[in-house]
Amino acid sequence: MVDAMTLRPMKRVEIVVDTLHLSRAIDRLRQAGCDGYTVFPNVAGYGDRGDQHADEVSGVSTNAYILIAAPADQAEAVLDAIRPMLQSYGGVCLVSDCQWLEH
Repeated sequence: MVDAMTLRPMKRVEIVVDTLHLSRAIDRLRQAGCDGYTVFPNVAGYGDRGDQHADEVSGVSTNAYILIAAPADQAEAVLDAIRPMLQSYGGVCLVSDCQWLEH
């Protein structure tokens, strides 16, 4: 069993953006003080823009998924930084509570 003292409360921020805007999103995250993230390129899904395929030859309409675990104050800064971009270019951002296993 994991000792409760080794779990730190965090916010999980999940962002899906068009691959064409990924570098802009990463720049905004870094400017907001985000010190860690994971990018999953070429994700597929379905939404208001219809089917989004991960295997298009040109890569023009592919998406990327960004996963962030951050303290609440840092997550809030990330949301403030990414919201204008999502309003301009579209995308999805989900926020949930999570726990970080310190090791």
